[in-house]
Amino acid sequence: MAKLSDTIANYLDLRRKIQGKQYAPVYLLHGEEVYFIDAITDLIEECVLPESERSFNQTILYGKEVKIHDLISMARRYPMMSQHQVIIVKDAQDIKEFDKLLSYLENPLPSTVLVCAFRGNKMDMRTKIGKQADKFGGAYYAAKLRDYQIKDWLPEYLRQKGRSIDGAAIQMLVELLGADLPLIHNELDKLMINVKDEFIRPVHVEANVGFNREYNVFELQSALGLKNFNKAIQIAHHMSARAEKGEILRMVSNLHGYFGKILLVQQMPGASKGEVASTLGVNPFFVEEYMIAAKNYLPGDMERAFNQIKLLDLKLKGVHRGGASDGEILIETDTGLSINRKKREEKSASKNRYGEKKSRFSLIINNQRFSLVREQFKYNLFPKGFI
Repeated sequence: MAKLSDTIANYLDLRRKIQGKQYAPVYLLHGEEVYFIDAITDLIEECVLPESERSFNQTILYGKEVKIHDLISMARRYPMMSQHQVIIVKDAQDIKEFDKLLSYLENPLPSTVLVCAFRGNKMDMRTKIGKQADKFGGAYYAAKLRDYQIKDWLPEYLRQKGRSIDGAAIQMLVELLGADLPLIHNELDKLMINVKDEFIRPVHVEANVGFNREYNVFELQSALGLKNFNKAIQIAHHMSARAEKGEILRMVSNLHGYFGKILLVQQMPGASKGEVASTLGVNPFFVEEYMIAAKNYLPGDMERAFNQIKLLDLKLKGVHRGGASDGEILIETDTGLSINRKKREEKSASKNRYGEKKSRFSLIINNQRFSLVREQFKYNLFPKGFI
C-alpha cells in the first residue's frame, strides 16, 4: 500500500491516542477536508466522558455565539465529580478575538479538554496560538484529499467497521461521487446496511449507489467510448429525469477524467494492460474499455469531446445557460458530441495525420498535471488556448 497522506496518517495517530485516553488539553482542528475534523470532534465528544457525566461536564458551543472571555473562564473551571470536562466549539472560525485565547493556552487546565474546530479554514500555525497548540500535540490540519488519496483511505475506513472492499468498487465510488468524502462515507454507510456480505464488490455499488445499473455515469461513459451516441443520449434523458441536485455537475469531472484517460492511452501504443492500468491509476478491470475507446477517437474527435465537456461545465455553472435544466444541458452535450461527425478512413487516414515531429503538451486530470509527449504527432489536438 502506498504511503498514506499526512491528513490520513495524522488522523489515525490522533484517533489512536484519543481512544487510548491520551488527551491533549487543547485541540485546534482546521483544514479543508471537514470529514476528518468532524470525525475527531465526534470521537472526543463520545470517548472522553461516560454518558452519565456529560450533562454536567460536556459543553457544545458554536463560534458565532462564543465570547472569548466567557470561553476562557469556562475552560478554567474544574469538572464536577469527574476527571475531565469537555468543551467543544464548532465553527470556531467565527469566534471573534480568537488570538486572546493565547493567555489560556500558555497555562491550560489539565482536566479540561478544549476543542476548537475550524471547518474549511486553514490556520496559520506560525502564530503563537498555533505553536502553543502544537506543543500539546492537539493541532491537526486536514488537507483536502485528492482522488488517489481517497482510494487509500476507504479500505482503512471499512477495516475499522469490520468490512473490506474490492479495488474496482472503490474506483467506481470515486468516479461516481468525485472527491466528496462526506458523500462517499454516507453512501458507504448505506452500503454496509444494505449489503450483508463482508466484502463489498462492484455489483453492490452498481445496485445501491447513484443511478441504476442501466442508466449511470459508467454506462454513459461506455456508450461515449464506443461512439454509441444514440444510447448515450438515451442514458442522458433517463439520468436527467432522476438526477438529484448537483449530481449532473459532479459528472463533469467524471467525463473529463474519462476522456483524459483515453488521451493518455493514445500516448502508449503497444503498452500492456498492466502498464496502462498503472499509468491511469485504475483497476485492470476497466482497462479494456479505455483501450477500445482510444482506438475509436481520432484527434478531431478528442478536440470536440473536450470542447463539449468544457461547455457543459460552463453552462452548469450559469454561463449562457438560459432557462435549461441540468439534465437538458447534459442531453445537449451528448447530442453535440454526435453532431458533425465525419466518417474517416481507418488506418490509411490515420497515418496521414502523423509525421515524425514530437509534440509536448500538458493535461490536468483529477487535479494532477501530466506532461505528455506524443511520438510522430503533428496534428493540433486542442484549439489554441484550450489547455
